Amino acid sequence: MPSIAELVTIKERVEAEYLARPGVTGIDVGYKVVGGVQTDEVAIRVHVAKKKASVPKAQMVPSAIDGAVTDVLERTYELQVVREPMEFSAQADTTHYATLQGGISIGPSRAIGGFVFAGTLGAIVTDNVSGQKAAVTNFHVACVDSGWSVGDRQVQPSRVDTGTVPGDEFGAILRAVLSAHVDGAVLSIDPGETTAGTIVDIGTVNGTKPATLGMAVRKRGRTTGLTHGSVDGLSLSVSVDYGDGLGVHVLTDQVSIATDTAQNPLFSDHGDSGSVIVDSTGAVVALLFAGSGTNTVGNPIASVLSELNIAIPKGKSIIKDIKDGHKDFIKDKDKELRKDFIKDKELRKDLIKDKELKKELIIDGKRLKDIKDVFKSPDIPFDPGDPGEGPGFGGGLAGRLAELEGRLGSLESFISPELRPDLTSSAFSAEEELSTDEIAALRAEAERQVTEAATAKSDLDNLLG
Repeated sequence: MPSIAELVTIKERVEAEYLARPGVTGIDVGYKVVGGVQTDEVAIRVHVAKKKASVPKAQMVPSAIDGAVTDVLERTYELQVVREPMEFSAQADTTHYATLQGGISIGPSRAIGGFVFAGTLGAIVTDNVSGQKAAVTNFHVACVDSGWSVGDRQVQPSRVDTGTVPGDEFGAILRAVLSAHVDGAVLSIDPGETTAGTIVDIGTVNGTKPATLGMAVRKRGRTTGLTHGSVDGLSLSVSVDYGDGLGVHVLTDQVSIATDTAQNPLFSDHGDSGSVIVDSTGAVVALLFAGSGTNTVGNPIASVLSELNIAIPKGKSIIKDIKDGHKDFIKDKDKELRKDFIKDKELRKDLIKDKELKKELIIDGKRLKDIKDVFKSPDIPFDPGDPGEGPGFGGGLAGRLAELEGRLGSLESFISPELRPDLTSSAFSAEEELSTDEIAALRAEAERQVTEAATAKSDLDNLLG
């Protein structure tokens, strides 16, 4: 059986021929479906708008192409954007978020032909041109048609979802691309807007990685919220109609996602365009832009980063937020940080290895170990309080440490001094003295227990980070 790389090579060689055939909507390499059930066999899959009982011989898909097994899937792909007349009823997630982050409703301020549009903010990214924070979404969410311009304003939530102009505007189009691989746009973020490197219902964005067949993935979108699925196809070339002024575009090397129907009926729907698709660790693998029933298509994230000239930080960028003492980060994310720190082995390693951070954490005699101990203990109250004033963990990291020190200092013994026993002499004064051999045996046993305890501590330290 050919390898996946060999299957992709074969697919790329024949895809132009098959995409030119009537009714063909896409072609990829993925799991063969038999009787509606996905199998473990990997095949070259030809996607059609409608399966027919009778097909002209010249248009038939053979059972194999150059030794590669084939499959025919019935799928018609549509952009996952919401288009509503200006008089409408709000639906899906209409929340006005104080902190811009992934998974929330956005849309253009302008109306196009009497309609307003809604999609999803994928994630907060770094604009490599300016070094500033920005937002990523789809071209067809932010730009919509050929009439767009750099500087077109955007709102959160979208105007479909009760957003108002100009009151809810947060930024504008910096650049956008609709190419053979990417349907994407980068949005500026206005001064004063608060951002977080997180996705609603998912947590911290943890860099990027390539999609692989069978990979479990998630996304959080404006319409269907948090959903689960898996990568069922790679190197997908798909034909999508972008409407008046743009027409049909074929995007190649795309990622196909199958819905995990045990957890949710759909992976995506209209309004989820622009969501980032992440794996179980929070690493971004694709940018969602189209769908067909229970299947979804995303741009491979490496192409998105390259063509839009942006970067998605790894989870360890959370350390920079700690270093910077970002008050909004401390205020809004302390509880999530504690959870992520306890769960994320790589994050703990990064925190422990960061020499500069270690120096900064030597505050008022507190060492890095003290911070680690606080994060490791699930029983210590962790109330972030107000970052600027009040009795919580105010005043940045130093204030939080001082507060913890005060709490620890107040934990006095519940046995008053007068009730404590005198342990300066043996409590067993009538007992016989131990022999030399008995003392030696006790010493050996104590040394054995110390050695075991040291080994156990070392194992635990290695496990924790």
